[in-house]
Amino acid sequence: MRIGDRSLRLTWLLVVVVVVGSLVGSELAERPPLTNADRVHDLAGDFACPVCQGQSLGESDVPIARTIRTTIRTMVDRGRTDAEIRSMLVARFGENIDYTPRGDGLVGLVWVLPVLVGGTAMAGVVLSIRRWQGRSTGGSAPGRPVVLGIVAVVVVLAGVLVARSAGERLAGDTLSGDIRSSTRTLLADAGVASPDEAISLYSRVLEIQPSNVEALAYRGWSRWRAGDEAHGRSDLDEAVAVDPTYPDVRVFRASQRHADGDHAGAAEDLVALDGLMAPPIVGDLLEASRLRQRIATGLAASGDLLVALELLDSGLGARPDAADLLAERGWLLVATRSPELVGRGLVNLDEALALDPLDPYGLAYRAVVLATVADRPGDAAVDLARFAGLTVQPADLVDLLVVVGLLEPQPEDGP
Repeated sequence: MRIGDRSLRLTWLLVVVVVVGSLVGSELAERPPLTNADRVHDLAGDFACPVCQGQSLGESDVPIARTIRTTIRTMVDRGRTDAEIRSMLVARFGENIDYTPRGDGLVGLVWVLPVLVGGTAMAGVVLSIRRWQGRSTGGSAPGRPVVLGIVAVVVVLAGVLVARSAGERLAGDTLSGDIRSSTRTLLADAGVASPDEAISLYSRVLEIQPSNVEALAYRGWSRWRAGDEAHGRSDLDEAVAVDPTYPDVRVFRASQRHADGDHAGAAEDLVALDGLMAPPIVGDLLEASRLRQRIATGLAASGDLLVALELLDSGLGARPDAADLLAERGWLLVATRSPELVGRGLVNLDEALALDPLDPYGLAYRAVVLATVADRPGDAAVDLARFAGLTVQPADLVDLLVVVGLLEPQPEDGP
């Protein structure tokens, strides 16, 4: 073998090794650290929705897809690797759910074969060039078995490495899964920030810990109140899926559903809330906003009186001395105009005022019932006088008393 032929052969071998090594190196190079949210997003895109046509878990919004995304989110935050999550989903739903083939066994050929084809084509180009050079210089053609053998070995090794890295997709495992920032600090900052800044801070928390139910709930509530209703609803639904026992999200979603006209769904959230160990501030919020009563009124107006009464009774089970709930229950029963239910409603109003003689709703409601239904104008006047003496008179009650003729309309202020 001439020295020139040997040098040329070594040069081509070096070119092949460098090219293949660069490809493999770029595949195996350390990737930027992924946040937990990035991992959840990537994994959701790697699996098919079990009940959808042509949609991934990340694209679908059907209940089972949301449930699986919640499972992925929780497993990621608990430090599970992508391989563990993948194995769990494949074991539960079968191989067809996985868009990304494994890198071992016969399935690994999906990754190896393209590399083999590319390597074979490269070898063919090398041999063609060497044959042309040999003819032009009058030398002998190089040994094909040697060149093909070397290229084949390099290509097979490259294919195996690519299969192991791309098929299992574990390159980011050691860089993900740890919470390196204080989510508690971010949540505290969000609590005193402007709405837009708060949404941004909640999103940062979810990048670190996608299953943080507090961040999901409060971001959803902030988005919904800011007018981004679709994303707000999605966040609130995800928060309930992550942790159905988190009291705040039940209040938020009940309010959102009630505003959207879904009174039955709102009632479900409040009934679920009644079974939780909610902090006192949650009860204070419900009492101040009269959310339960407003939902019950919406249910009764749509013909679901029984569900409305169940909602109020559920609240009374958690707060037996709630005069405002008893007053609302009595008012809804009286509104049916059924003699039997009117009698029961009046009993509830009496019970409410026995618990709190100055409850404005109990006073106003009973005054109306006594004056217009029970024909007891003297007793109605007593309740009306007590109501007039209250420092705070809810505007909706004043309007009610004006409509039924128990109060005179207030003169409008001049210009």
